[in-house]
Amino acid sequence: MIENTKLTALVASRICHDMVEPMSAIIQGLEMIKGADGKTDPDALSLLDSGVGKAWAKLEFFRFALAGAMAEGESELEEGRAVAVKLYSVLKPELVWSAPAVTMPRPAVRVIVNLLLIANECLPRGGTVEILAEKTAEGGEVRVIATGQRAKLREATAAALRGENEAELSGHTIQPTLTGLLARQGGVELAAREGEERVELIARSANFRL
Repeated sequence: MIENTKLTALVASRICHDMVEPMSAIIQGLEMIKGADGKTDPDALSLLDSGVGKAWAKLEFFRFALAGAMAEGESELEEGRAVAVKLYSVLKPELVWSAPAVTMPRPAVRVIVNLLLIANECLPRGGTVEILAEKTAEGGEVRVIATGQRAKLREATAAALRGENEAELSGHTIQPTLTGLLARQGGVELAAREGEERVELIARSANFRL
């Protein structure tokens, strides 16, 4: 079991890591404005706009996917759509939301949204991330499919999703570790399949109703 203090520190480390790029853009934009002698610099404004947009999208995502992980009750997969769309507006891949309405426990919605972030990390050169859902004999299945050049699921991420190597946790693996933990606590089975330029992240549960 992960100690609470270590868990908190690693989550903070991950959030700080993801915020470095947008905050750097904001700082650079402000420095350019300060040195512009009162003149409007379009490049500076562009940097500020980009930095603020990315920072806000990522903060909203982490608040929903991590800070809201303890929320309980019934919900819909659609609850996670707005935060996912906003996040992908500042990422390289294109998000295609093809999933129909799926009723599920609220923690399971967090699991799926976290899988969307993991899918992005499988696409270093961008591409497409599509979310699908279908009914199964046992309940339902949601698939997050990442397609693009050099699509690859890191072994450390796959191990973290399975709950392995907790002793070697880092800021890079804390998010998939929490995703796997949340899935196991909520009765969601996670699986992954890899093909040529394609990674599928699959969540199955008897509590998914289509």
